[in-house]
Amino acid sequence: MANWEELPKEILEVIAGRLVIEDFLAFGWVCKSWQSAATKEIYKAKSKALWLMTYRCNHIAEFSSLSTGRIYPAQLPGVPAVTLSALGWIIVPNGGSEYRIFNPLSRVSIKLPALEKIHNKSRLSAEHNGLERLQIEMMALSSSPSLSGSYTVMITYSRYPGFAFHRSGEHAWTAVSLPTQLRENIFQLIYYDGLFVALDWHNQILTLKARKRRMRLRLVLQLQDEEGRAYLVECSGKLLVVWTILAGWYDKDSDNPIEIRVFEIDLEKGTQKELKSLGNASLFLNGNSVLLDGNSPFCNGCSSFSVEFKAESCLPGIKPNRVYFPDYVAKEIKSYSMEDGSFETYLDATGSPVYGAKWFQPDF
Repeated sequence: MANWEELPKEILEVIAGRLVIEDFLAFGWVCKSWQSAATKEIYKAKSKALWLMTYRCNHIAEFSSLSTGRIYPAQLPGVPAVTLSALGWIIVPNGGSEYRIFNPLSRVSIKLPALEKIHNKSRLSAEHNGLERLQIEMMALSSSPSLSGSYTVMITYSRYPGFAFHRSGEHAWTAVSLPTQLRENIFQLIYYDGLFVALDWHNQILTLKARKRRMRLRLVLQLQDEEGRAYLVECSGKLLVVWTILAGWYDKDSDNPIEIRVFEIDLEKGTQKELKSLGNASLFLNGNSVLLDGNSPFCNGCSSFSVEFKAESCLPGIKPNRVYFPDYVAKEIKSYSMEDGSFETYLDATGSPVYGAKWFQPDF
């Protein structure tokens, strides 16, 4: 019988590079020779996995794989309030104004500069002076710190609708000037096509180049007058805004979407175009926050993302051309069909902490 441990490393790397993330992780646990072949540089899955992240207690988060049903526990290097990026990284408070970015797959943890270390050359410097404590609300990454030696972390922080960024290798944050048109707090923050893109509560889209220090107003979304929430998502190389129209603030089900519309955004032209189909892709929306035990926030400002379905995709119960979102009133995870406008319950999590889960794409 052949000794599988003695297979050439080149062959092991070819095999490992074709595996989905769950099998890739298991591959690296077989023996030392297989572990040496299953490095983050080798992982090149053609389709991303889809997990649900829930927080338990004692800094323990659980990641549930939809394709295998397995649950992967992970100890977070900080308190439970976290923010997820679309690249599989988590930002975790580490006490006071200290934060870390953490990858639950690779277990890489990177300490960020304290928020007091904000180099502020903008007109807002007086606003920041004297604040007792700043808190990070949202985060976006230009690239994965595991795979790139040069990356930028962009954040929004509390007490004022403020932005700052930190470049790898630097020892402080750089504050970002805001346009005079900014009227409200930021609701969404992502990285798209070389730009950090933000969306405020008045549906204004702003952008920042990683080497600039001032946000630029690009577009004010023309949306319906109905109550709703907007989400930024990248899908198939396009920047999308998902508009979830709510029943209305005076309805007992006011937080329940009654319709979902999707728009493609052209930042250069400053235009929006409604889409009637997502093709083979689906969108996975994360709300802004969930409360644990009634008062402790879990996941503030978590990124939403898309998944494109291919022949090798293995996601039981997940369908293309749909928008998946949490319904915190009904304690369900639901989907909206772009084809016929119908809603379906994907997961009934009544009595389970899963209803407060966040969509998560594991990556290195």
